[in-house]
Amino acid sequence: MQFDIERLELKTGFGVISYLHRNGQFPLILLHGLGGISNNWIKLFTRLDSRFEIIAPDLLGHGRSAKPKIEYTLDLQCSVVDEIIKNTVNKEFALAGNSYGGWVAAYYSIHFKSPDYLILIDSAGICCDGIPMEGINAFLDKLNRLEPGNDLDIMKNILINSKNYMIKADDLNKIKSKTIIIWGDDDPRINIKHAKILEENVSNGKLFIIKNGGHVPMINKPDAVAEIITKIFFNNLKNIKLNVTKFAINFIIQHPLMGPLGIFLIHFSHYLFNCTSDR
Repeated sequence: MQFDIERLELKTGFGVISYLHRNGQFPLILLHGLGGISNNWIKLFTRLDSRFEIIAPDLLGHGRSAKPKIEYTLDLQCSVVDEIIKNTVNKEFALAGNSYGGWVAAYYSIHFKSPDYLILIDSAGICCDGIPMEGINAFLDKLNRLEPGNDLDIMKNILINSKNYMIKADDLNKIKSKTIIIWGDDDPRINIKHAKILEENVSNGKLFIIKNGGHVPMINKPDAVAEIITKIFFNNLKNIKLNVTKFAINFIIQHPLMGPLGIFLIHFSHYLFNCTSDR
């Protein structure tokens, strides 16, 4: 199937944000990791169900987005993400992030707004101490080899500031979104024990481990990631439709004189969730 993918720009209070966009019905915002770009998600653009509207920004300080000389805190990144969501989404949405992007997504869900679905892929910042100060330069050297072209001063600023925003187990209990946790079984950067911490402390969390997924399963195993997200998201919507239909049928049985209202509910539920039907 062919998809039209376009690059757009959005003016925010922190500068212009560049993002990739694919049309669809259910908004899904994808946040890349530290030093990454929106193109890190490109394999999902062609594999995720066509019913998803996909919005993948270059985070502030990354890629083609603005790179102001400011303090890059997690609050700041979440404020930019909030502007993106408010300007591109006017209904329910899902928020996904990989590594640093997962950290931003989780923090956003706790302190800003709860998305209907939260998708954390090998997420950083979970109940750990971060990178020791003496290890930052070595990390930046490695990052520069893997993702060349970044402003290393900004990357260092992000690393130093982010250590003050570690997400503890008690914070995870505040996540109210339906949460999909995806982890590569062989992630060389963030131990899989952090996936277990997420599963144990996020009340609506469900863990999926991807064999040979590495740290970026959406790049290494995009078919598996797309299948997990699509099945969880749309199967849940189908269940909602079924529940509304069952309620309407019971309503007709218990209130026969108000049957037309029950019939309306049935038709309305099928209309509202028609896009979730099997193809």
